[in-house]
This record gives sequence, C-alpha cells and structure tokens, in this order.
Amino acid sequence: MREVPALQNVLLRGSEAHREVVFAFPYQADLVDAVRRVPGRRFDWDRREWHAPATIEAAPYVRSVCEAYPDLRVAEDVADWLDEFGSGWVGRVTTGKVGATGRFRLARVVGDLPDELALAAEDGGEFVWIPFSAAAADALLELPGARLDAAALRCATRLSEGGQPPPGILSIDHDAHAQPRFELQTTWDPDVLAAFLELPEAETRTRTIPMDPFVVDALEAFLRAHGVLVAPEARGSLDTVRAQHTEALEAIGRSRATEADPVACADRLGGTLEPFQHAGVRYILDAKRCFLADEQGLGKTVQALAALEEADAFPAVVICPASLKLNWERETAKWLPNRSVVVIHGGAPVFARADVTILNYEIVRSHKDALALARPRALVLDEAHYCKNPRAKRTQAVRRLADSLPRDAMRIALTGTPVLNRPDELVSQLRIIGRLEELGSGASFARRFQGMGAEQRLHWHLRRTCFARRLKSEVLPQLPAKRRVIVPVTLANAAEYKLAEDDVVAWLREQPLDLSELDAKIAATLRAQRLAQLTTLKRLAARGKLAAARTWIADFLESGEPLVVFAHHREVLDALLHTFPDAAHLLGSDSQRARDESVRAFQDPGGPQLIICSMKAAAQGITLTRSSNVCFLELDWTPAMQEQAEDRVHRIGQHDAVVAWHILAPETIDETMATVIERKRGLIGAVTDGREDDSRALIESVVAELRERPPARHLRAVA
Repeated sequence: MREVPALQNVLLRGSEAHREVVFAFPYQADLVDAVRRVPGRRFDWDRREWHAPATIEAAPYVRSVCEAYPDLRVAEDVADWLDEFGSGWVGRVTTGKVGATGRFRLARVVGDLPDELALAAEDGGEFVWIPFSAAAADALLELPGARLDAAALRCATRLSEGGQPPPGILSIDHDAHAQPRFELQTTWDPDVLAAFLELPEAETRTRTIPMDPFVVDALEAFLRAHGVLVAPEARGSLDTVRAQHTEALEAIGRSRATEADPVACADRLGGTLEPFQHAGVRYILDAKRCFLADEQGLGKTVQALAALEEADAFPAVVICPASLKLNWERETAKWLPNRSVVVIHGGAPVFARADVTILNYEIVRSHKDALALARPRALVLDEAHYCKNPRAKRTQAVRRLADSLPRDAMRIALTGTPVLNRPDELVSQLRIIGRLEELGSGASFARRFQGMGAEQRLHWHLRRTCFARRLKSEVLPQLPAKRRVIVPVTLANAAEYKLAEDDVVAWLREQPLDLSELDAKIAATLRAQRLAQLTTLKRLAARGKLAAARTWIADFLESGEPLVVFAHHREVLDALLHTFPDAAHLLGSDSQRARDESVRAFQDPGGPQLIICSMKAAAQGITLTRSSNVCFLELDWTPAMQEQAEDRVHRIGQHDAVVAWHILAPETIDETMATVIERKRGLIGAVTDGREDDSRALIESVVAELRERPPARHLRAVA
C-alpha cells in the first residue's frame, strides 16, 4: 500500500446518485481489518484504495473507523455526511399490514431507536412495528437516520397533517407517450395492490391503468371494496370517464338492439323488415358513419338500402366484390323499387347517373373522379375488409373517394368479419368511414389496443362509437347453431404426400422461423415461396382424398338430403363434377348470371340435390338454405372465408340444424391447419364478438407446427 502523505485519507467521490467513500492510506493490518467491516467495501488494485458505497448503512461503520484511527485525514464533505447519518438510529422505514390496520415497519441498520419510538415498538423479528400515530409520524420525519420509502412517507405525511392513511391512493401518472393514466400509490395494504393489478389493462411495472371509460365498472368496484382514496388531482379525470362510461353504455345498448319502431319509409320498401333490422337501420341513421357487422345471413344489404331510403341519401355509391354486383343490383331493384340503379363494369367512362351506382373494388380507381363529381350523399362498402390493407391500390382509391364526400355524407361499412387476421387491420377501414380519430391515429391506435385484454377493450370502444353487431342466436332464436364434424379419411397417395411433406419440412427448417429479422424483400420472397410450398401440400392432400370424398358424398346423397360441397383447387372441382354430372355448380369460370341460375335451381325443392362450389367464387353473397349440410374438401387459409362459406347455408330461412362436414386427412397439412385455424378464428371472434384469445397468422403458425414435427395427432382415419 503506497503512502499519500499530502492527501486526505477519507474522501467522497462520484455523483449524488452514485457516491462512494474512499479510504487511501499506507498499509496497516488492523486498519485494513476495520475497513473490511464497512458494508459493500471493495479494493481497487490499480489505485490501491478501498471503496464503499456512501449509504446510510455504511455511514456508522465509516464513522467508527475514523474515530478509532484519529490520524486519518477526513475530507470536509465526509465529515458533513457523517454528521448527518453517522450517529443515532439508522434504518429503513416502510409500511405493512397487521390484522386489518396499517403499521410502520422499521428495519434497523445500527443504533438504538429514540425513546418516543422505542416505547411504541412491537417486535417483528428482524424488524419492529410502530402503530400509526401523529407522534410516531413526526418522530420518524425528524429522525436523520430514518430512510422512509414512498409509502411510508405518504403515511407519515398524512398522519402529521391530522389524517389517517388510506389503504391506497388513486392518482395520475403519464406514460412514455405523455398519455395520462390512473396510478395506484401504495400506502400500507399489499392486498390493495394485488387487487389493482387484476383490473383490466393494469400494468404491473408502473402500477397504472388507462384513463379509459372501459375500466370504470371494475375501477369503481375496486375503490369501494378497498377504501382507496381518490387524490384531488384525479377526481376531475375520474368524473370525466364516469360520464363517458354512462354515455357509452347507452350507445352500446343501441348497437345490440334487436327491436325498434318501424322506420317511416317501410311502406316504400319492396319487402318487410324484421324488428332487429329496423333497429339496425335506426343505428345507421343515428351513427351515419359506422360498421354494420351483423353475423352472416342477417340481411345487412337490406338494412343498408333501407337506411339510404329513410335518410334520402341519394345519390349513393355501393362498392362491393365483383361477384356481388349482380346481387346488389337485384336487391336494390327489389327493396327500392322507386330508385334507379346503374352497375359499372370495367374502366370505360360511364355517363349514366342513377340514385344508386354499384361497382367493384378493382375499378374504383378508374371511376373515383367521375363519382366524386356526382356529389354522393352516401357510400356503402360491402365486405369492407377488402380495404384492410392501407397500401393496397383499391384501399387508397376508396379512401380518396370517401374523402371527396361531403362531411355529413353517410358512410356504411358492411361486413360480418371486420378483421381477417389482426385487429390493427381495422385502421384503414376506420379511416375511410371517418372514425379513426375517435379511437386514435394509426400509431396511437396500435399502442392503445395492445396487450392482454386489448381485443375486448377494442370491441367495447367500437360498439361505443360506430359498430353494430347482432348474432343469429340473439335475433333469430329459431335458427339453430352451426355444428362442425370432422370426417377423417386416408390418402390414396400417402407415399407421394409423405415424401413431399418431408421435403417441405426440411426446406422450412433451413430458414429462420421469424422472417421479420431478414431484409424486407428477402422476407417477402420467402413468404411467397412458403405459401407456394404449403399450397402444393394442400393440393396433394386434396388429390389424395378425392376417392374417399366421392364415396362419402355418394353415400350421403343416398339419404335423399341436399348437400353443398366446397373445394378450392380446380382439379378437385372438375373431378367432382365428372363424378356427379347432374350437380349444379358455382365456379370462378361461371358468369354471374350462370351462378344466379345455379343458385335458383338448387334452392328449388325439385332442383339438383348437389351443388359444387368454389370457395372463392361462392363463399359470399349467396343463399343456399335448401340444404342444412355443407361439406368442405379443403380448408382455407382464412378462417373468415371458411365461416362465410358455412353461412351460405346458415342464414335467414334455414329451419334445420346446420352441420359442416370437414373431410380431412390425418397426419397431413389438413390436421395441422385444422388445429391452428381455431386459434386464428378465435382472434376474429375476440374483436367482433368481444371475446378474447391468443392468435398467430395461420401460415406462419402452420410453418412453426411443421418445423416442430412430429405434431400432435388427434384425427383417426376411417375408411
């Protein structure tokens, strides 16, 4: 140990937050032993010095060394520090709960308690309890060595001012984006904190919840149950969200209404509305810019047309998938017999003006300027989830058209599935109908609705602002629920399929599971390649199931009941039509009028017993309620599309229990998709119906399952 004769032997170094006390002295064995008793000490071999944190725990030990070795030169700031913390009782003060009351909890470092505290102390083992009192609070606040944490300081301050500390205090804090949140300030009851963290959207790290009317019911119950004090700065904000909550409940009630007084235009309509449809029309008229997201088959088209008539919102523009244009033309002519209709095809200029103009999403870009010149008073988007991608050209074209409408124009988004993959796909749809700002900008929307319970909260806020949805079970008790039945079959080409799947799995394992880590272009290419490879497996599985499917369908038809069959690949559809030449069909190559003829023929009681449908061509906008059985030979990548296909049968007019038969092959991509698709279907239900579930994108989930083979197998093959 080197001598530093001209320097101080004991000094402070570092910032206020990270101060250290430093001993620098010539080697002396007994002095070294004394310094080694200082808590947290360490030796710096480079500078030949002892360092210890300048804490209240260390101060009494440092003082004892300095007093035992008076020859040590002590810096002035060290002396001041020792005067403040180096004598008397030193310890930490927090709070706790004994029985049903609060106490100060004192943990001693060194020294003895002053008499006024020692007399009230109750032994707690390694610490002592001090009952709450104004005298104890004053003594602790004046005790130099007492280090009160935030909870103890709150309690002591309130006691010193003549009050009693509550079990907790509801205050206000701000998050990283400067958004206010309700914060629980702990005082003495740990049970209060545990209960607070059970509230919706509670954040454990910050002990906060969003300042959101969604949480009011749970928050009010919490405040009552635990006697939590609302701080003055939080009272105004709490009153505001209470008022918002009351208004929201009224709006949510309207969004769920299943009956209402008939609309005034009822006698001008070409049909009779059901009570729940009158309620849907009135919701549209009140909201003006909204989603009508009734479950498939409840007549959203009819309600939209009736709302246009009731509001006299003409001229109106209807944008829909190309396959539904003829349906819209027919429904408009039926329900609005006194209104003119024009349907636009292709990109050629259209000079005809009409009360209702119908066109498909793909050609909006070519006609948006001409449509805007007509000053439409209403815009209807059928299957509005077609606008889920903000970067898609059709979404951008629809948005520009919507922006050109007058501020008071009606904007109606019709969809039974407002989110296909993730809740954030609502952003572009909300922007088009002019409701996004009420839920936050695109960035703040994503921040606001994330984490546990976000889907339920999003659903609540959608209903509060612009979202009406009724389920069949709510408005049509006579309509039975759907039932899904799996029919496992063996593959005729099992060996070929097994080789192909092994190759695909090996190829997938050569790639990173998370493509987001890669360059965007490379990731996009790999995603496309993955989809192509998985689609090849689907095609092989479908080909291998054909023989078994033909047999199952033939056996079913022996019962005399009509049947709807869906498939995806053209070779599968052609093979079925070759086997069942008398079947009706709805294929992508069929004209719209041919499809209408097939639907009418199948719906006729004396019509064909079987109709074979392409998933993409027939999953939307048609009614096939003559049958109560629908069969799927292939699963679709989008659960929403699968459900919409089922709902061609499960609609108004159906009086029997509906069974969806799924012909699947065990130990193939069929089984992997069947397992994963339920998770994706769960997210859609969470947002549209207010339920909650975890989900991952279906294709990426299937990739993960295949990479982790052997997956769990639950299906049993039958001949």
